[in-house]
Amino acid sequence: MIKVWALCLCLFPVAAQAGTAWDMFVARCLDPFEHQTLPIVGDLAEQPVDQMHEARRVYGPTDEGYLLVLDAAPTVGERACAVEQAGKDMSPGGAAWRAEQLATGRYALDGAWLVSNEWIEPRVMVRMDVSRARTTFAVVETDLES
Repeated sequence: MIKVWALCLCLFPVAAQAGTAWDMFVARCLDPFEHQTLPIVGDLAEQPVDQMHEARRVYGPTDEGYLLVLDAAPTVGERACAVEQAGKDMSPGGAAWRAEQLATGRYALDGAWLVSNEWIEPRVMVRMDVSRARTTFAVVETDLES
């Protein structure tokens, strides 16, 4: 089972702009992982790691939330990146992206995770957890290959 490590939040150096947690996740975590690069955190303030987050590094807060950089669970992969925001992310971006990825076959559903198909190796897994209290978008670089 994937635990808090999936909450790793990774940010890429992008222009400071107010957006949603989903926008931050795509720019700083998802796009870099899909292009096999590291999360972008250069323009973010690093914060002390707290007991709520089992992260190696915590960045933020920003208007969009906190970014966590974590090690992935040893049975899953090497590294993970996530964006966590208090409250529910009201943007339709995550749901629309998920529907498109499943429809095109770029990602396949595996439990609560979307797993990339053969277009990238190692594969990546994406998870979206949205509740009234917290929204978390996470991506994990796995050790899965075709």
